[in-house]
Amino acid sequence: MDTGPVDDADTQLLARISHGDERAFAELVARHSPRLHALALRFTGSAADADDVVQDTFWSAWRKASDWQARGVKVSTWLYRIALNRCIDLDRRRKVRRLVGLDDARDPEEPAPGAEQQAVVRSELAAVSDDVRALPARQRAAILLAATGEAGTGEIAARLGISEGAAEQLLVRARRTLRQKKMAREALGPDGGQPR
Repeated sequence: MDTGPVDDADTQLLARISHGDERAFAELVARHSPRLHALALRFTGSAADADDVVQDTFWSAWRKASDWQARGVKVSTWLYRIALNRCIDLDRRRKVRRLVGLDDARDPEEPAPGAEQQAVVRSELAAVSDDVRALPARQRAAILLAATGEAGTGEIAARLGISEGAAEQLLVRARRTLRQKKMAREALGPDGGQPR
């Protein structure tokens, strides 16, 4: 996938942003916010948190535009790295809040649809989403980047700021954990307690 012209345009936008060009900033936001929001939403499980992550990401990009230097890194990779760091920071803050008892109660679940099959599918999707959110932050980030289908191991490594081997290990561990949790759920049966 050749992203040369897009990245050249992004680099030019960042140069204009470093001089306070608000139109260039708006264009950069329009180009990248949908994908960053989708990633943050999958990572956090909350639209409000995803909005905050994206806002923080672009606020940081605005402030640091004059400091940015390509050094072989695409602007989009830099933005993903900022967003993922914000997601990981948010996750750490939540864990601290839970530890000291400040975490609010979970949001109520949406009412289940009438059809039994839809309820089973929704239940499995919720369980898988919970499994992904329970992964360690860096494994979660790697698996979510891989799930988009747009980033290979090299791009995942670049976005996380790690080696390709480390990215591959994160993916292997995350997939193994998710597979084990799914098998454990299946062994318990659909009612969650009766073995099949």
